[in-house]
Amino acid sequence: MTSLRTQTISGVCWSLLQNIGGRGVSFIVTIILARILTPEIFGLIGMLAIFMQVSQALVIAGFNQALIQKKDTTEADYSTVFWINLIVSLIIYVILFFAAPFIADFYHQSILTQLTKVLSLVFIINAFSYVQETRLTKEMRFKTLAIIHIPAVVAGGIVSIVMAVMGMGVWSIIAMELITRFVYAIQIWMYAKWKPLFVFNKTKAKKLFSFGSKLMISSILDTVFGNIYLVVIGKFFPLSSVGYYQTANKVVTTPSSTISNALNSVAFPAFSSIQDDNKRLKEGYKKIIQQLLFWVCPLFILAGVLAVPFFRFVFTEKWLPAVPYFRILCVIGILYPLNYYNLSIVNVKGRSDIFLKLEIIKKIFVTIGIILAIPFGIWALLAFQAVSAIFSFFLNSYYSGRFIQYTVFEQVKDILPVLLLSIGIGCIVFFMNQALEGYPDFIRLLSGFGIGGGLYWLAAKYCKISSYLDIINIFRSSFENRFYK
Repeated sequence: MTSLRTQTISGVCWSLLQNIGGRGVSFIVTIILARILTPEIFGLIGMLAIFMQVSQALVIAGFNQALIQKKDTTEADYSTVFWINLIVSLIIYVILFFAAPFIADFYHQSILTQLTKVLSLVFIINAFSYVQETRLTKEMRFKTLAIIHIPAVVAGGIVSIVMAVMGMGVWSIIAMELITRFVYAIQIWMYAKWKPLFVFNKTKAKKLFSFGSKLMISSILDTVFGNIYLVVIGKFFPLSSVGYYQTANKVVTTPSSTISNALNSVAFPAFSSIQDDNKRLKEGYKKIIQQLLFWVCPLFILAGVLAVPFFRFVFTEKWLPAVPYFRILCVIGILYPLNYYNLSIVNVKGRSDIFLKLEIIKKIFVTIGIILAIPFGIWALLAFQAVSAIFSFFLNSYYSGRFIQYTVFEQVKDILPVLLLSIGIGCIVFFMNQALEGYPDFIRLLSGFGIGGGLYWLAAKYCKISSYLDIINIFRSSFENRFYK
């Protein structure tokens, strides 16, 4: 029988391929679209983000996590959740259809009425794939998910780019979302080989919802407040500012969330299987956050330093106003994996009540901060967002640490070497970038990331950073098993 360790390693590889491949293609498409379309067009999509994501949280209702966390899941469980997803998605679509004019009035953008009505169709499409995706995840069939996901993203991206070139503007982005999810839904039915039974068990639904409902409320709170900055910027600042913020935020969240989500899709079911062994949980969690920070921390620090040549080279000159947004948001990108996995430990332990409690505390903090920051302008708003991420880390790590005896102090101590090393390398690249002022952006980027990455790797080896030693041992073990077995 395949061991949990072997399943986990294989799962990580395929999950990374699915997430990095899929999101990588999506990110490339976004770059191409950004070079064709204007910031105002991206601003329109940004205005709808909060409504789309909250609606998705309502459709899923935490059932996916509940199904994965449940040890004795049955066919009746899966079928019950499928019908709930489908019914709720239809209700959500009707609500958004009739709410569309009010959304448009709120932002004073009449085109949002039609955009909302069309984009909301994605919820009905998604309802046909949620349970199948959950089953494949629970079974750790990440290779199958990768095979399904990447072609769907490619199909949506190609259509979107063609439409943008033809001058169809914001509708090219809408088409990308709908086509990607439609192709994904068709494929997952083919590969998962599962069809729902005509069964709806109220008892099972209540039991799953008792766990999932708290995650749903937490997800809604997190979504609302994760997008609250887009709402505030869209309401009180120019439409172009929404586009700049959304693009800068996507550049930050894409690599950080992609890696974190890929690992968590494997870690959550793996950790759930050892949820009663705190020693193993602590060790696994420690290794994950150290590895994540080892790669993510220098990436964002170097990206922040090289932001001007990066945005000008990748997105063109018209996107340079997004650079200050991006630099502030890089702080959030570094902290994202830490916050993500601290909360994951809480869910693994089945304490969705504490998860909800933490979200409420953080949202109260954010609400007060935003109200205080708005009068001082958009930069105060962004600065507070970074402060909020730091506050969330200390709060999340305190509670998760209590479950696995991994204190905040221990966590900070374990990640501090990588953070200090990354800052040191960032300072060197900063002065080097200044010296290369006037050179082509490509040369500045190649020199900055190349020399900075090389120095970081050598310094990690010289300082014997634990994350570096772990990754070297993994490669060495893999090489020896392959050629000397």
